[in-house]
Amino acid sequence: MPVAENAPHTRAMRLESPGCPDCGTPLGSPPPLRCGHCRLPLTGPDAFALWQVTNELSALDARRRWLATRHGELLAALRARRDAPAEVPVAASAGLPMPGPVGEGGGGAVGTSRREFSAPSARTALLIVGGVLVVVAALVFTVVSWGRLGIGGRAAVLLALTACALTLPRPLRRRQLTATAEAAAAVGLALVLLDGYAAREAGLGGLDRVGTAGYWAVLTALTAVGAAAYGWWQRLRLPLPAGFLLARLPGLLAAAALGGTAEDYATALTVTAVVDFAVLYVLAARTAAGHTGFRDRLGGERAANGLVMGARAVGGGGAVLGGVLAVAYAVSATSPAEVVRSWIPLGVLVLLGTGLRFGFRALPFALRSGAEGVAVVAFIVAVGAGLGCLTPAGWAVPGYAAPAALLAVCAAVPAAAATGDAARVTAGKAVGGLVAASAVLLLTGVLVLPDLAHAVLQPVAHGVAVWFTGHASSWSWQLAFPPLVVLWLVAAVLATVAVLRFRAVGDPHTDRPASALKTAQALTAVPALLLLPVALGLPYPWVLAAAAVAALAVGVDLVRRPGAALVPRLPVAAATGTLALLWSWADRAAVLAVWGTFAVSAAVLAHVLSAPAARPAARVTARVAGGFAVLALGVEAAASGTTAGLPRHVTAFAVLAAALASAGAAAAWHRAPGRHQLSTAVEGAGYVLAATALALTAFHPDALSLALAVTGVAGLATALRPDRRRAALAGTALLIASSWVRLALADVTSPEAYTIPVTAAALVIGHRRRARVPGTGSWPAYGAGLSATVLPSLAATWTDENWLRPLLLGVAALLLTVLGVRARLQAPLIVGGGVLVLVGVHELAPTVVQVLGLLPRWVPLAAAGLLLLLLGATYEKRIDEARRLRDAVGSMN
Repeated sequence: MPVAENAPHTRAMRLESPGCPDCGTPLGSPPPLRCGHCRLPLTGPDAFALWQVTNELSALDARRRWLATRHGELLAALRARRDAPAEVPVAASAGLPMPGPVGEGGGGAVGTSRREFSAPSARTALLIVGGVLVVVAALVFTVVSWGRLGIGGRAAVLLALTACALTLPRPLRRRQLTATAEAAAAVGLALVLLDGYAAREAGLGGLDRVGTAGYWAVLTALTAVGAAAYGWWQRLRLPLPAGFLLARLPGLLAAAALGGTAEDYATALTVTAVVDFAVLYVLAARTAAGHTGFRDRLGGERAANGLVMGARAVGGGGAVLGGVLAVAYAVSATSPAEVVRSWIPLGVLVLLGTGLRFGFRALPFALRSGAEGVAVVAFIVAVGAGLGCLTPAGWAVPGYAAPAALLAVCAAVPAAAATGDAARVTAGKAVGGLVAASAVLLLTGVLVLPDLAHAVLQPVAHGVAVWFTGHASSWSWQLAFPPLVVLWLVAAVLATVAVLRFRAVGDPHTDRPASALKTAQALTAVPALLLLPVALGLPYPWVLAAAAVAALAVGVDLVRRPGAALVPRLPVAAATGTLALLWSWADRAAVLAVWGTFAVSAAVLAHVLSAPAARPAARVTARVAGGFAVLALGVEAAASGTTAGLPRHVTAFAVLAAALASAGAAAAWHRAPGRHQLSTAVEGAGYVLAATALALTAFHPDALSLALAVTGVAGLATALRPDRRRAALAGTALLIASSWVRLALADVTSPEAYTIPVTAAALVIGHRRRARVPGTGSWPAYGAGLSATVLPSLAATWTDENWLRPLLLGVAALLLTVLGVRARLQAPLIVGGGVLVLVGVHELAPTVVQVLGLLPRWVPLAAAGLLLLLLGATYEKRIDEARRLRDAVGSMN
C-alpha cells in the first residue's frame, strides 16, 4: 500500500478509537488496515474523514451528558432557594436570551426578530406606570371625593387600601412576583403619606390645629423609619432607599416649623448627614463582616452595595450643602450671637469630618480625604468668624488666614519631613487637610491681592504723570496692615515648609520640591519685607533705598560666591531688583540713580557668572544679566535726555550711543574664551536699543537720516568680525535708506543723478570681491549697488506722470533680468524681475481699472481661475515629460 494512503490512516488512529465504525468490533493497537470482522477498509481519505466525524459525535455526546448533569444541579439549587428573595436572573444579567416562546424575544428558534427592550424592562415599565396611576387615583380620591363619605367611610377606605397595599408583597413574593411586590410596597408607602394628609385635613384628633411644617416633620420621620423597618421585615429592596431618602425632610421641616434661619437649616442638613453616615457605618460593617442573612434581607450583595453607595452620595451631598449654608452664614455674620449660632452646624461638620477620616476605614480614601477637607474648612471658618468679631474693622480676612496657615503647616510638616516612599504615604494621609487649608489661605491671598497690587504699582502710576506731564504732584504712599499680614502668613508657611524640607533632604540643591519651595518663599517674603516700611508710613526715599540696597547686597553676594547655589539668591535678587526699578519711576532723579547703578551691577554680574568654569544655570543668568545691563543703559540714556529737557529725536542719539557701546562690549566678550553666548545676548539687546532710537527719530527726517547713517556705519564695522560678515548687508541697506531720506529732504526729483555713481562704485567693488573670493554670493556683491539706484527710481516712477522714467527703468530692469538668467545670479534676476513687474503694473493700472469697470465682476475671477488651471496642467505635463525622459535615459544602461 502506498505511503500516501497510510498517512491518513495513521492520523486517524491517533484519535480516540471506540471500535469499528460499521460493526463496532474493538480494534487492536496498532489498528489493522481492515476490520477483522466486517472487512471494512480503514485506510485512505474517506476512512480519515469517517474517523473525524465519529470522534466529533462522541465529543457531542459527552458534552450533552455534562450539560444534563449541570442542569440537574442548578435546578436542585433553585428549588432549595424557592423561599429566598428573588434576584436578577443569571441569564438576563449575563446578556443571555431568556427562555420563552419562539418569536417573543426569548430563546426560541434562530432567526427571531430583535427586540428593542427585554421582557424584564417591559415588566418594570408597566409596574411603574401602574403604581403611579394608582397613587394619582388615590390622591384624586382623597382631595376631590373626600367630602362624599362620612368619617367612618373615609377612614375605612384609606385604611383598607393602605393595609391591602402593604400586605400584598408577601404573597406576591411567594409566587416569585418580586417586582410586583416592590410596586405594591411603593404604592402602600405613598398611601401612608396620603393617610396622613387626609387625617389632618379631616381634623382627626385635632391634627388640623397642629402647624403644617411640624406635622409633616413628624409624619415624614415616622414614615421614613417605618419604611425602613417594613422593607427589612418584608425583605424588599425599594422601601429601604425610599425611607432613607424620605429622612431628608424631617430636619428641614422641623427647622421651618421653628421659624429657623439659614444656620438652622444648615444644622438640620448636617445632623441628617451624621445620621446618614451612622446608618452607612452599620451597613458597611455588617456587609464587610460577611453576614449572609443581612445581605439577603437587603436583596442580595449587589443590592446591599448599591444601597451603601447611594447612602454615601446622599449623605455627602447633604453634608456639603449644609456646610455651604453654614459657611455663608458665618462669613456674613455681623454680631457675636450670629457667630455663635453658626458654630453649631460648623461644629457638627468638624465632628463628622473627623469621625469619617479617622473612624470610618471602610470608606474609600478619596471620600475620607474629602471629609477631612470639609472638617478643616469648617474649623477655619468657625475660628475666623470668631476672630472677626474680636478684631477691628478690616481685619476679617487675616482672621481666616491665621487658622488656615496654622493648619496648613500642621498638615504639611509630616509630608515635608519625609522622603521616599514614606513621603508618599504621609502626604497621602494629610492630603485632604493640606489641600483644604492651602485653598483657604490662597483664597484669602486673592482677596487682599488688589490692595497689595495697588501698593506696589502706586509709584508707577505717579511716575506716569511725572514723566509725561513734567509736573510732580503731591502723593502719599500708603498700605493698610491687614493685607500685609496675610502676605506675611503665606510667606511664613512657605518658609516653615522649606526649612523642614531642607532638614529632611540634607542636600536641597538636587531636590526639586525644596528648590520650588525656596523660590516661592523668596517671591512672597521679598514683597512682604519691602512693603513693611510703606505700612509703617516711612518716606518714599527710605523705602526705595531699602529695596535698592537689598538688591545690590544680593548682587554682591552673587559676585563674591559665583559657585554657590543660585536658589534662593537669584529669586531674591530678581524680586528686590524688580520692585526697586518699578518704584524708582516716581522720581526722575531716582530713575537715573537706580537704573544706572543696576546697569553697572548687572554688567559685572554677567562678566563674573559667564566664566568658562561656571555652571549652565550661571551661564543662563549671565546672559539675562548682560541683556538687562544693555537695556538698563538705554533707559538711563533716555531718562537723562528727558530730564535735561531734550527733544525726543535728540534723546534718540543718546539711546543710539548706548546701542553702539553694547556692540563694542559684545565684540570684546566675543573674543574672550567661553563668553560667546553672553556676547550674543548683549548684541541682541543692542539691536533693540538701535531700533528704539530709530523709532524715536521717525517724525524728524533730519535726525532719521543721521541716525540711519550712524547705524549703517556701525553695521559695516560689525561686519569686520569674521562671524558677522552678513552685517554688511544691513549696514549698506541703512546707509542707502539714509541717502534716500536725505534726497527726499532736498526735494530731489531725479535721484538717479546721485545714486548712479554710488551704484557704479558699489558694483565695481562687488565684482572685484567676487573675483578675489570665489565663494561670495551675488547678494553681498551686487545687491546693495543695484538697490541703491533701482529702488529710488521705482519710488519716483509712481509719482512721475512722464513716460521717460518708466521706460528707462523698465529697460534697465529687463537687462538685469536677462543678465541674471544668463549668469545664473539671484540678485540681478530678483531685483530686475521684481522692478519690471512693478513698472508693468504701474503702466497697466489705469487701463486695467477701465477694463475692470466695463467687465462683469465674475470675469476677472474666472480668468484668474482658468489661468491657474492652465499653469497647473502645464506644470504637471512638464513633470511627466521630465519623468519619462529620466526613465528613457536610465534604460540606456
